[in-house]
Amino acid sequence: MANASSQTIDLNVVREMMSHITYADHQEAQELILFALQEINEHFGWVSLEAAEIVAEHLGTTVNRVYALLTFYADFRTAPRGDNFMLVCHGMSCYVAGSMRLVQSLKDRHGVTDGETTADGSLTIQVVDGCLGVCDRAPLVKLNQDFHGQLTVDSLNQLLEQVSAVRTAGGFR
Repeated sequence: MANASSQTIDLNVVREMMSHITYADHQEAQELILFALQEINEHFGWVSLEAAEIVAEHLGTTVNRVYALLTFYADFRTAPRGDNFMLVCHGMSCYVAGSMRLVQSLKDRHGVTDGETTADGSLTIQVVDGCLGVCDRAPLVKLNQDFHGQLTVDSLNQLLEQVSAVRTAGGFR
């Protein structure tokens, strides 16, 4: 994924995606709003206001209705993700094992909290209040596709320094 500051959504692609979504009546169109948003979110990693406007126009509804659904569900993003994406488990086992310290460290040291991206676009954080299913390694994070467990504030910072070093060297993820 490109740096968050340079990511845009190709609205022609959105229009093409919408052209494949057909409906018989207004009720069915309303039921397809979430599907349309999911398709865009999955394809681009986020949904812009302009893309939401295209969804509204195609499905014959208001932008306010589409944007209300878009911002209600936590799975949708209304801004691009950073180059790396981190889920911080905040389930019961991780919470008891210290995930709150990890969340606080991310805020204090890296300036990001839940749903935010670092200023340089290198990392987006999402705190998951549910369980990531690796309780025996609590507290843990999922960075991109890899789980990292039994973390301390120091080991989390070391992990992020490694990611930063790879990025600085021109690598990706």
